[in-house]
Amino acid sequence: MTVSLAANAPNGAATATVLVVEDDLGIAELERGRLEEAGYTVVLTATAEEALVEVAKGAIDLVLLDYRLPGGTDGLDFYARAKEAGYDLPVILVTGFSNEATVIQALRVGVRDFVTKSLEYLDYLPEAVARILRQVGTERRLAESEARLTGIIESAKDAVIVVEENRRVSLFNPAAERMFGCPAGRAMGRPLTDFIPNEFVSSSGGADAPEVGSLSARIRSGTRGRRAGGGEFPLEATVSRGEAGGRSFHTVVVRDVTERNRAEEALRRSEALLRQAESMAHVAGWTYDVRTGEYVSSEEGSRICECIPGPHVGAELARKVHPEDRAEVEDALRQALAGTPFEIEHRLVVGERIKWVNVRGEPALDADGHIVGIIGVTQDVTERKRLEEQFRQAQKMEAFGQLAGGVAHDFNNLLTVINGYSDLLLPTVPPADRPALDAIRDAGERAAGLTAQLLAFSRRAVLEPRVLDPNTVIAETGRLLRRLIGEDIVLDTSLDPVVSRVRADPGQLGQVLINLAVNARDAMPRGGRLTIETRDVELGEEYARLHAGVRPGRYVMTAVADTGSGMTPEVKARIFEPFFTTKGIGKGTGLGLATTYGIIKQSGGHIEVYSELGVGTTFKVYLPVVDGSSASAPTEPVVVRGGTESVLLVEDQVNVRTFALLALQTYGYAVTPAVDGRDALNLVSGGIAVDLLVTDVVMPGMSGRELAEALRRQNPGLKVLFTSGYTDDAVVRHGVLDADAAFLQKPYTPMALARKVREVLDRHPEG
Repeated sequence: MTVSLAANAPNGAATATVLVVEDDLGIAELERGRLEEAGYTVVLTATAEEALVEVAKGAIDLVLLDYRLPGGTDGLDFYARAKEAGYDLPVILVTGFSNEATVIQALRVGVRDFVTKSLEYLDYLPEAVARILRQVGTERRLAESEARLTGIIESAKDAVIVVEENRRVSLFNPAAERMFGCPAGRAMGRPLTDFIPNEFVSSSGGADAPEVGSLSARIRSGTRGRRAGGGEFPLEATVSRGEAGGRSFHTVVVRDVTERNRAEEALRRSEALLRQAESMAHVAGWTYDVRTGEYVSSEEGSRICECIPGPHVGAELARKVHPEDRAEVEDALRQALAGTPFEIEHRLVVGERIKWVNVRGEPALDADGHIVGIIGVTQDVTERKRLEEQFRQAQKMEAFGQLAGGVAHDFNNLLTVINGYSDLLLPTVPPADRPALDAIRDAGERAAGLTAQLLAFSRRAVLEPRVLDPNTVIAETGRLLRRLIGEDIVLDTSLDPVVSRVRADPGQLGQVLINLAVNARDAMPRGGRLTIETRDVELGEEYARLHAGVRPGRYVMTAVADTGSGMTPEVKARIFEPFFTTKGIGKGTGLGLATTYGIIKQSGGHIEVYSELGVGTTFKVYLPVVDGSSASAPTEPVVVRGGTESVLLVEDQVNVRTFALLALQTYGYAVTPAVDGRDALNLVSGGIAVDLLVTDVVMPGMSGRELAEALRRQNPGLKVLFTSGYTDDAVVRHGVLDADAAFLQKPYTPMALARKVREVLDRHPEG
């Protein structure tokens, strides 16, 4: 039946009717009152029979259905009866208990939403109703749009033309006669270019030189046909190649789109962005035939599973399902073969990477309506999953910031009173009472310091930014840092003397250095080395894509590296959360790194952490360079020279390895990638040529230094370039590399990598 959905308009609630099926009159009246306050018309019924009577009247837009109904039935039974009777209404199921199995069952049979009765459910009930009505309205409009487009396509008059290898017409159907205004007898034997004049000119310039197999690439949307009287019209054409009786031919199906173009012009403009997004969505269609067991996927499937296109792609997609997800996928397929569509998300193991895909499928029926297989689509949603995770993390940090900022703001008001009155009272009290008042005043000052940290994390601190030299701030803060870290920790600095200027609050930037130094000190209880380094860096598009909120461009990088114990991935994921600390009770507030995060973000910058257990930790602070204010002297553009040498690239991070591989290949190098040290040794043992080894320093199993030493025992003159997410000074001073080793710090740009590779290759042989 047709459902009225006026409630989908912004102010449409007043014309939408909600049927409440609830045998508890008190609850029903509460629901009625809340919905009527929101502008809905409400009809109350207590039983399934009464509800069916109201539905039959045809004025119901949505059903608010209690799960427990009188007479030994439940809401899902009523919903099934209503659907059997031909009523397809949106239903929100309401129950007094929360049962996961019931929720799953309800959603599978088509219930739109599930609401548990609670103290607050009446508050969000109107919004749930409005959301479902909007959703149903959107679906109806989409169905109407698809129906209109289908009608246009089905009513089109298509011409069918068969073209021999010499491109001359051998079949011209009646629709072609009407379309081109030419009888079939006159069309036979004529070149196809008489009817589609501009699509078959050979690349060599000879109009008569056939290009076998090129038709499908040449006929495309936007081509124009020519009628017998000389008039032209827009057309769309599809081409298929065939063979019969030992001869090859092309079948050309032509559609005159003159009228459709006029009808769709407005829709084409409004949906241009949508069509572009769909074309870039990388959705693969697939079918499974239960009779033959054949699983066939479109060519897009080969890109998703990264295999060679062909009839094996469907089986390849199935083979690469993650072992932990295989049972869920098989269950979904069985569900479709039983007649129920499905939609799931699962993982694929593609080489060394994990991909996420969204898979939807439904039963495929033969002419008699029997289920003969499954038809579905698979979409690569890996990027969406990554963005969702980044978004969740950003939301969490934003929520922490809002909470911290609100608490600090209110607490500062209280501290104003406490500290203010303490100052007023101090001169007036007898000396015997002053110690107690001094203690109150001291506690207030310490509390004020905590609120300042909270404000910095929440990015609500009042900053006084100015253009400054980061080296100057480090030098001025260095004296304090040496006292903070103690005598058993060596403080080293490696500051670029011509580093660019940044815009920041010098006091807050100094606080960042102090917080990072204190964190490093606590990670080195038995002493160690703290290194502070500055340099100009360029963060490219790829780095920005992988780090939410970062814009590509020039930055000043300030690295603070320690030789401490390092962090686990679990700790690293939470280090910027306020009040999170791994220190004992009373040894830390958990606000130091949270404050650092807030200061850097409020200053328009970015902070990244690299850490390995047993190696140490490096924090990298990136602040945007102030345009035109760099302290470095202008230099002429550097032309980076490539080469044809053989490069062995060893990097355990697949994204970095792929990027470096493409970058070096762009500059002409012959690159062999390896996933770790053992893989590299096996490749060299297999006989590959190596002019230069480019290797990450810290890798699982065998380190970059150990790999270089092993290869140099076979080839003493081998040239080596090390890379790492740690600063070069930190890596050298941790004892991982020799001071004269060639080193390139991550993140690097393609030009920086190519420049460094060329520099190392052009050096005199090592050995």
